[in-house]
This record gives sequence, C-alpha cells and structure tokens, in this order.
Amino acid sequence: MKYFFLLLLPIFSLNAQSYVDWSNTKLTYENFKKKPLQTKTPQGELDSRLGWQIAEADGELPELYVYNRFDENNSWISMKHDEILKNMQLQFDLSELYARKIRKEFEDLKKKKEIKKEIYKAKFNNLQKNFEKRLNSIANVTVNQPSFYKILNNEIQDSLNLYKSYEIKK
Repeated sequence: MKYFFLLLLPIFSLNAQSYVDWSNTKLTYENFKKKPLQTKTPQGELDSRLGWQIAEADGELPELYVYNRFDENNSWISMKHDEILKNMQLQFDLSELYARKIRKEFEDLKKKKEIKKEIYKAKFNNLQKNFEKRLNSIANVTVNQPSFYKILNNEIQDSLNLYKSYEIKK
C-alpha cells in the first residue's frame, strides 16, 4: 500500500488553494478534496506543508514564522476507511510535532542572539530530515499494525503536549 507525503519549504502563492493549519480538530473525509486514484485497497495522499518564513534586518534578530498546513485540494483518500483516515491524521500530527520542535529550536537560537539566516536554515533542514525519517518509519502502520498505531499515536500526542507552548495560538 502506498502513502504519499509532500514536504515543501515556504509557500509563495496561496492562490486557489484550500489550506488548513494544524489544530486539535481531527481531519474528516471532507478534508480530502482531490479526486482519488481508483484503487481496490484503501489508499491516500496527505499533502502537508511544513515550512518557515523569515524577516531580517541588518544586525537585528530575525522574525520567524514556522507553519504546518494541510492542502485539502491536493489530498485524497481512495475510499472511506477509518484506518486510512487515522493514518492521515497521524502523519499530520507528526508534522505538527516537528513544526513545534523547529519553533523551539528557533526560539533557542534567538535567545542566543543568533542573527545568521544560514544557522536557522541548517536547524530547519536537520529537523526536516529527522521528520522525513520518522514519517517513513510509520508508513502503513494503521492498516498493517493497528495495535502499534495506538502506541505511536499515544507517543505523538504525549510529545505534542510536551511541546504545547510552541503551538500556534489561534
């Protein structure tokens, strides 16, 4: 079974897109608006955008924004199947966890008065690579190992709570 996950850096155009920023609200089948591939087994694609933006001024600490967005128009589920929906939510929650880890690292760099964009970029890239490894390690877990899904979900939810202060407040 295939699952796809796209990870992109800053988005420059948001035209004609339907983005949902991460929140405690759970994804529903209605969030997956792209016409699905016709498959005999449940499959899906979650198009999530984890990225950052920076505003710099010479000699001053940068202003940084880290986001985690779900693109409804580029995401699909081939059929209503609870395990696939759970897997998509698990992936989105994991991307939020890494967004919070990045926010924490950026805050730590700002406390150290770091002004070099390259340092922030290196931190982002390192955590992005860790995220991709972690994402690949959980692929298909909800369908193939439902009991392991519960363990992973609990781990991710606990970690989200540990990094709660790095959540974007709405």
